Amino acid sequence: MKRLVALLFILLLPLVGASTFTGYIGVSSTVGVGNYTVTVKDVSLDDGSLLLDVSTPNWSGMKKLPLGSVLSLGELNLTFEKVFLGSRSLVFLSAQFPYVLPGQNVTLGPYTIEVLSVGKDGVELKVTYGNESKTFKSSFKFENLVANVSGFLPVYSGYLKLNESFSFAGETVTFTGAKVENATSGFIETVFFSYDNTTYALPVGNESVIGPFLVKVDDLIGLNYTKVDVHFLGVSMNLTIVPNEVFSLAPGQTKTLGPYVFRYDYHLGNKLKVSLLNPCQVVLASTSLIVSNVSTLLYHKGLTVIPLSIDANGTAQFASFINPNELPSPDKVANVLVSLRDGNARQYLPTTLTVEVENTGNVALSNLTVKFVPGDVKVLSETEFFLKSLTPGEKKEFKLAVLPMKSGNVSAGRVTVTAMAPYELACGGYTLLKFSSNELTLNVKPTRVEYSLRVSAPANASLYRPVNLTVVVRNTGDETLPANLTLTVPPGVAMASSGNVFASGSRIVLPLYLPPGNESVVSFVLIPYTPGEKSFKIAVVSVPGVVNETGLSITVLSAGTEKENQTAPTTFTTTKTITERINSTVTITVTKTQTEIKTKTVTSTTTSSVPYTPLKTKLIWLVIGVVIGAGIIIAIAWYQARSS
Repeated sequence: MKRLVALLFILLLPLVGASTFTGYIGVSSTVGVGNYTVTVKDVSLDDGSLLLDVSTPNWSGMKKLPLGSVLSLGELNLTFEKVFLGSRSLVFLSAQFPYVLPGQNVTLGPYTIEVLSVGKDGVELKVTYGNESKTFKSSFKFENLVANVSGFLPVYSGYLKLNESFSFAGETVTFTGAKVENATSGFIETVFFSYDNTTYALPVGNESVIGPFLVKVDDLIGLNYTKVDVHFLGVSMNLTIVPNEVFSLAPGQTKTLGPYVFRYDYHLGNKLKVSLLNPCQVVLASTSLIVSNVSTLLYHKGLTVIPLSIDANGTAQFASFINPNELPSPDKVANVLVSLRDGNARQYLPTTLTVEVENTGNVALSNLTVKFVPGDVKVLSETEFFLKSLTPGEKKEFKLAVLPMKSGNVSAGRVTVTAMAPYELACGGYTLLKFSSNELTLNVKPTRVEYSLRVSAPANASLYRPVNLTVVVRNTGDETLPANLTLTVPPGVAMASSGNVFASGSRIVLPLYLPPGNESVVSFVLIPYTPGEKSFKIAVVSVPGVVNETGLSITVLSAGTEKENQTAPTTFTTTKTITERINSTVTITVTKTQTEIKTKTVTSTTTSSVPYTPLKTKLIWLVIGVVIGAGIIIAIAWYQARSS
């Protein structure tokens, strides 16, 4: 009884487990299983008959097949049921084919299904569509392909008598013998099977792959009976290529399909007038669809619409297919190649960058804005440029000046371009596109920026007496860079240099442009008009900032202490320590002219009559003296030049 149940199970499995396919494929597409393939080469516009390119292990050639006929190739049976004629014609067909074993492929139009493995853990399939592949371990949906799959089917479980067989899907395994051996570990029972003229030995309790089967030996009774458990390693597939959408419309109604609007205008019998519009209701395409086994379709840039049926009221059923890769996009016809190139780059020195804009698309672009987005550099020129138009193949170049502030690998930035491109789905017929260049990295060589400063002036000065301050600046670096010599005039001092007079508190900035190794000498005439210590700060400022600075102090000595007395004589006692080169007339009791370098203490007592001056009058004259003091600086400087 058990053997009868097992036999019925084996007989019924092929009936319920055969693989099937139904769906739509394009003309010039291929359907195939293993070594059997059929390619639809052409379709007759008159009766829908098909011209097929057939390939089998035994025969290859062209075959003409009437619509509705069945083509049998081994265990592959194809029925071509309907055709839809147009610029992208479709064929609706159905197929039956056997179980698919590991390593075998199934081809359905743009899809290829490869069985990678079948086992206790299930099946593993690799599905390819165009350049994209995915792996599945159960039923799946990939693009428009829907698949129900099953594998590792149990095909036999029970006893086999010596020389009996089990068969499934045209494959047979026979029990050919057994043996029992006495070993140190006990008795070893081995069962022998034959498949495709090859003998397989399988110990009791073990399992092994024999052809397309996984066979496990559960028991051995004597040498004439064995109990086995068998699974088939093939895969049953039920495959369908389905539309993206199936919908019904009455005349005058519309349906949004991807970026388009599909409109069913009217019908005359089984002829349906339809139109395709953009979102702004501009008609892009229109045609008549025929509901028949030899039908027509509407195709426009990635969208296919086919008629399925029409009822007595004129309501029609349609199916649509959308290929996202073929939908209109300005990016597919409009393109700008933007590149950013550099020359030799040196730190703190301007370098020129070249921007190249080339229209590598198929349409003319208009109103282009080219914008430089700087990186870790300072921009010395314009950063935006405008082009009224750029035709296909046309190329434009722009120059930019930047200043690298760092050495090494420095990001210069990138360039962006915005442009108007024609686009049929845009309401105005144009759309705005954006493009970008590469991110440019500059290899910037370092620059040594160094300046030496030497400042000389007397340590002491007298009120209202001019003294010289000399600054010597030398470029000790390795590049010629623009620089400034800066000096701030302290309070109580007026200065003159090169014919310019600077009042107290002024900030003097003199430009320098010295090649490496060169120096510049700058002289100033100082006239102090208030006593005390006067501090000067001198600095050299270049592109990196302050590169050198120094300070200098001059002590301005008081002229004496005045006692306000209207009639009495005043006695001044002055003691000075002077270290300087003297070229003047000094009156100490006697008049003596000398030129020498020495330190001398002079004590003089002078008796004189000093008239009394009111304090208010002194202040007025002090202000007048400050104002006119600056005016006589030039004369004093001229006099000193003549004296030397």
